[in-house]
Amino acid sequence: MQLDEAFAELKLVQDFIPTGNSNRPGTKLIPRFITIHNTDNSSPGANAAAHAKYQKGQDARNRRVSWHFTVDDKSVYQSLPTNEIGWHAGTSQGNASSIGIEVCMHPEMDKISAYKKAALLVAIMARRFGVTLPNGVVQHHDWSAKHCPRVLRDTPGGWEKFLQSVTEAAAALQEVAAPDIIALHDHDHDHDQSIMNVNGSAVRPSSIPIDHYVVNSRHGLRLRAGPGTDFDIISSLPFGAPVSVVSRFGDWSMVDLSGDSAGDGFVHSAFLKTV
Repeated sequence: MQLDEAFAELKLVQDFIPTGNSNRPGTKLIPRFITIHNTDNSSPGANAAAHAKYQKGQDARNRRVSWHFTVDDKSVYQSLPTNEIGWHAGTSQGNASSIGIEVCMHPEMDKISAYKKAALLVAIMARRFGVTLPNGVVQHHDWSAKHCPRVLRDTPGGWEKFLQSVTEAAAALQEVAAPDIIALHDHDHDHDQSIMNVNGSAVRPSSIPIDHYVVNSRHGLRLRAGPGTDFDIISSLPFGAPVSVVSRFGDWSMVDLSGDSAGDGFVHSAFLKTV
């Protein structure tokens, strides 16, 4: 499975805890582990979206609790950037060295689909950060002795089966077959207006009227979270895909894919053709 297909299967939604909230310390994280949790909430409706919303609320701020991803059978919600620590492991060591992934356990959920999605997410994160598999994937219990992830721990062979699913998913991942580039020279950016890339960082674009283009690369074109090759790959746009350019940043274009005039990501302008 290509990485773009894997991200599409996750149905990832970024719903970040606001900067400055007491449960988003903003401390830099270089992950060496991935910590697996269960949400410990078996109430009806306690899905990934509900837990992402919870992390932005007063109770989570008071308790100073946060984690990176929440997974259910339908989608994955991301609440923290993967380069910032969360408070989920119960120990400073666990928080300072691991990405936290919570798997939901509400009664309406298809458990098999949820854990398959969680295993794929772990495989992608391990590939991205060089986390050793399977030893780099740990339980909340390994940090603080809490009985978590409760569902996996209470299921005979549950943890071992999950690690096997992660390893299999990682072995099947492939790079996106799309061109990549490195800018060869600097460009002038003398505009005062700022926009936000999809990771929440400010960039300074050259404002232009909305123009319509198609992807002009036979092998597809990577859609990135920001204007540069160091930003995450969101997906790959196929040859001939229509896009609208809403702003430019040097050699990069922020593109709208849905027609609502809002930016969905960045592509390199060299691989766009005017309609």
